[in-house]
Amino acid sequence: MNIARKISVMLVDDQKIMLEGLETLLSIRSDVEIVGTAQSGEEALERLRSVVPDVILMDIRMPGMGGVQATEIIKERYPQAVILILTTFDDDAYIIEALSNGAAGYLLKDIDSEKLVQSMHEALSGNLLLTGKVAHKLALNIRNKNNRFDRAGMDLELTTRELDLARLLVEGYNSKEIAEKLFLTQGTVKNYLSEIYAKIGTNDRAKAVLLLNSYLSS
Repeated sequence: MNIARKISVMLVDDQKIMLEGLETLLSIRSDVEIVGTAQSGEEALERLRSVVPDVILMDIRMPGMGGVQATEIIKERYPQAVILILTTFDDDAYIIEALSNGAAGYLLKDIDSEKLVQSMHEALSGNLLLTGKVAHKLALNIRNKNNRFDRAGMDLELTTRELDLARLLVEGYNSKEIAEKLFLTQGTVKNYLSEIYAKIGTNDRAKAVLLLNSYLSS
């Protein structure tokens, strides 16, 4: 019988009571392993020198280096790490900036353990966790940073097959699922995605999805 590998998680929050609450919430899960905790962005970067988890649950507001800046630095140094922003409020400006920096989504801190673990699995599968309202604002935010996505002067040209992949990517399918739907090998799909990312000018899946969503809906 195959035993699924545990999701390794790092918790980052300046409030000790919140850290302890999350640890308690997740420690009873057999499919989760907490590999580190930190109370600031600086401390998280220090912890990451010894262990890089699958998922980082990141508080958005902390003294010193907050979640927005920490997300940007972590994604530059450890692009494989999935970062989910934790917030107690619907602070669009902070959330959008963190997502623009590579976060895979955001969650409210009062989320229950079942939904939290489910969200981590979804993020690890390549799905973005955000509401439609925030997704729209984020697409505009990224689009404003990248003039190539101004349709009037856009130089992006996707082939018919690349458009097929782009649509499935935007709909939330991962590489394996795309391969199955288009009757391709996963290696071929990854090659196509690499070409698409190169044309867009980003290696970050979250940014690619939102830019393609903006492009396909224009």
